[in-house]
Amino acid sequence: MAEAPAPPTSVRNATEAVARHSTLGSAYLAGMWVGDPLADACADEAARIGRGRFMRLLRQALADGIDTVPDAPASLVALFAQLDDVPEWVDLPAIDAGVRDLARHSRETGIVLGAASLLVGYANPTASRPLAMTGRYVESAGMRTIEVATWLRAVTRPGGLGRFSPGFERTVRVRMIHAFVRRHLRDDPAWDLEAWGEPISQAHLAYTVDEFCLIVIRALARVGVHFRPHEVADGHYARWRYLGHLLGVVPDLLPATQADQEALEELHLMTRPPVEDFCRALVRGINTEFLVPELDLLLGPFRRWSPTTVHGLERLFLGDDIADDLGVPPSRVGPVVAGLGRPFGVVNRAMDRVPALVEWRRRRGEAYTDRQEVRLRTTYGVTHEMVDDSPSTGAPHPARTGG
Repeated sequence: MAEAPAPPTSVRNATEAVARHSTLGSAYLAGMWVGDPLADACADEAARIGRGRFMRLLRQALADGIDTVPDAPASLVALFAQLDDVPEWVDLPAIDAGVRDLARHSRETGIVLGAASLLVGYANPTASRPLAMTGRYVESAGMRTIEVATWLRAVTRPGGLGRFSPGFERTVRVRMIHAFVRRHLRDDPAWDLEAWGEPISQAHLAYTVDEFCLIVIRALARVGVHFRPHEVADGHYARWRYLGHLLGVVPDLLPATQADQEALEELHLMTRPPVEDFCRALVRGINTEFLVPELDLLLGPFRRWSPTTVHGLERLFLGDDIADDLGVPPSRVGPVVAGLGRPFGVVNRAMDRVPALVEWRRRRGEAYTDRQEVRLRTTYGVTHEMVDDSPSTGAPHPARTGG
């Protein structure tokens, strides 16, 4: 049996990770040297035939099937062989039932997306370094947050993961965005392969599932939002298991259950390198450019409390240790919100037992999200879906067709 490669030199507690998590720990460390071979081969093909031509072929395969693409490159055929082979454990009707009413909590979920899901990834400098090295997140935190929300909304609705749905299409585009960034960083002399491993590696791709599932459920619970059993099992864990598969996470690292995600979280946190200044800059960027201005609108005449409220929510969601690492200032708001979350949770659970109220709240949540999307896109001048079709303004990005 071949000896497992040593982990990247910046990794901490590697021996403890394997001792505590055995096979998963070994797979996680080995995954730091692996990208996404199928998508990476497509990125290489795009460099050979031209990005514009490749993206046209990709979009045709997404819209009409790979069989409709004449002379499709072998790399694209291989990618779609994996994408079109739906695992036996996928139950799309159950997933659709699980997400049907999630929009009733769209206000709270939007806050958690910015103040928990995106921030927690910044606590690992290797995982977040691609954002800093492509430059775009510090330049426009609001724009990227809108792009992420656009993708998440598409995959959080009934039918959102069907083969020819917008959610499926955008998920594959996210996968290719990762591949284009990975290829760009591999060629960048500033990327220290020995210290950091593969850019956007399998280990960090797998943890993305946690960021948008386990972290969301836990953060929402702290403000009194709880989900019904089928929404947790199918609307969250089963859905994100399939999304992880579509994003290229290998089976050995793809979490299927809450326990799997908790193990990944522990591995992610125990092995992460020390937080660096650029991580704190990412936090300041999303706070000053997006979260605080958004809270200003909500608080109105009390907007002077917006920064400390944002900081309190971040500390509530992330915990003081990670918040301290990321330079989030102290705030007394978190415990207050947590205290209010308990009675709010009682009210939410009571309303969840009344189908008519669930339906009414779902409709209100969807209408709210529609209004928010229009307002945010207008405020930040966003007319595109994701970075791969964004206008060629500001900092260049390796996933943009025009560079």
